[in-house]
Amino acid sequence: MNPTTTVATVRSLLDCTLVRGRTGRTQVASLHQQFPQRVTVPMYADPENASAAFLCIQNPTGGVFPGDDLTTRVATGDGTHLYLTYQSATQVFAGDEGASQTTTIDVGAGSVVEYDSKTVIPHADSSYRQVTEVCVRNTSVFIGWESFASGRIGHGERFSYRSLTARTDVRLDGLLTARDTVHLAPHESDPRGPGVLGGQDYLATMLVLAPGHDLGDLAGEVYGVLDATEGLTGAASALPDDVGLSVRLLAHRAPVLHRVHQELRNMARRSVLRLGPLETRM
Repeated sequence: MNPTTTVATVRSLLDCTLVRGRTGRTQVASLHQQFPQRVTVPMYADPENASAAFLCIQNPTGGVFPGDDLTTRVATGDGTHLYLTYQSATQVFAGDEGASQTTTIDVGAGSVVEYDSKTVIPHADSSYRQVTEVCVRNTSVFIGWESFASGRIGHGERFSYRSLTARTDVRLDGLLTARDTVHLAPHESDPRGPGVLGGQDYLATMLVLAPGHDLGDLAGEVYGVLDATEGLTGAASALPDDVGLSVRLLAHRAPVLHRVHQELRNMARRSVLRLGPLETRM
C-alpha cells in the first residue's frame, strides 16, 4: 500500500430486536442498519417449528476491508426462536490497517438462538479482530458456530495473514462466566506447530449454552462423532456454572468440517430442543 494512501474507516452498526408476535411467530420489532450490513426479512423455514424466524446478515461488499469496524447487536425477546446466519464466508482483505467485527447476541428468557457465522477467510497481509459476546438467562438456549480458515488455500496463502484474534465472552444473567481467546500471528509464531493447530487448515468452535440442562449425553455423542471422523481432531469441555458445552475442532479440509458441523448441530437440536434435523439453504 502506498504510504500516502488514506484508509477510509467504515463504522457500521446493525441493531436488531426481535419479539414474539401475537401469532407466536418471532418477528422483528426494531431494526437499524448501516452500509455495508443489512438483514433479510424474516423467513420461516423450519417445518418442525413454524414460529422460528430465519435472518440472514448480508454484506454486498463481499467481506471486511482495512479500517472497517463493524458492529452487530441482536436482542431476542422472551419466548422467541431465531436462526441467525450470514450470506457467505467473511473475506478479510489485505491492508496496512486491520479490520474488526463485534457481535453481541442477547438471548431472552425462554428464548432460543441458533447462530452460524460462516467461515472467516483471512487474505495474505490482512489483520482481523473479532469479538463475540453471548448473553443468556437461566432459561435461554444458544447453539452457535464459528470457524476460521488458514487463508485462501487455493491461492497458496496458508497462514500468510499478519494476525487473527477472536474472543468470545459468555455472560449468564449479566455476569461474565466464560471467555475464550484465540490469537494467531504467523509471522511471530508458526500456528502449524504442535500445541497450536498441528498442521490443520481450519479451526472451529461450537457453543451449546443451555443453563439447567444436563449435557452429559450430548458430550458423549460429540465424542462419538469426533472418534469416527477421519481428518478431524477435537474435544468437548463443560463450561463454568453448568452454563453449557464448548467444542473445539481442527480439520484439514472444509467439506469434513461442514459435514461435522451439520451432525453436531442436529445432535444439539435433538438433545436440547427436541427438534429434528434442520435442513436449510441458508
